Amino acid sequence: MNNRLLQKWHDREKSLGIWSNLPDIHVAEMLARTGADWICFDLQHGLMDYTDLTRLLPAVTGTPLTPLVRVAANQPDQIGKALDAGARGVIVPMVNTADDARQAVTSCYYPPAGQRSCGPMRDAMLEGFSYLGTANDEVACLLMIETQEGLKNLAAIAAVKGVSGLFVGPMDLCYGLGLAPGDFSNERFTGALKAILTTCESNGLACGMFGYDASLAAKALDDGFDFASIGSDVSFVREGVSQAFAVARGEERSSSSRGGY
Repeated sequence: MNNRLLQKWHDREKSLGIWSNLPDIHVAEMLARTGADWICFDLQHGLMDYTDLTRLLPAVTGTPLTPLVRVAANQPDQIGKALDAGARGVIVPMVNTADDARQAVTSCYYPPAGQRSCGPMRDAMLEGFSYLGTANDEVACLLMIETQEGLKNLAAIAAVKGVSGLFVGPMDLCYGLGLAPGDFSNERFTGALKAILTTCESNGLACGMFGYDASLAAKALDDGFDFASIGSDVSFVREGVSQAFAVARGEERSSSSRGGY
């Protein structure tokens, strides 16, 4: 299996990744060589678009990590173009129903498993059309659960054939539950996480978490999540600069104020 992230999940191994919001190929290339298992380029909230993606994905080609893309919406053209550009998986936001899940799956896979249109530009350049024979086994289809409706339909979403895993954005889940952003210790929030984890385990799916920093990623893995981000390129720059100034000024660096997730 060429998708090392899928192989890790198959082998029940934990994995850590990096979130990318900046459209800089040099930053992406540097991060790809830090030992991360995966990197996710964010087209939903990141400061990048599809044109940037056509440069960012080649920048990490040849490194051990698996490139993922969070698409802006659950639409066939968005998903198909991300995969055609060389992504090995997509994270699809706002999946609330089984029909939403089926639409994402249909967009990820070639017939007969789905209806992905044939035009694998990046992979055809690198591998030729032999890519078509293995593509359906190499793509990760990850669905975000971030609303009360998504939680209500959790079992039906997870049961859709072709779903690789579920993914949680903690802040979005707080908003979806009507909680204050960052209220990660609330019983409704922790109960939702437990339901998502249990559902993934019952259906043989990977379960992922957007971690804002390394400590939150570690907590997610300890709690049973299979993969989590340790932070983003933006947070690494911000934290690194803050630490450098604190050290230079002889100040004691304050610890993170976040609790839980």
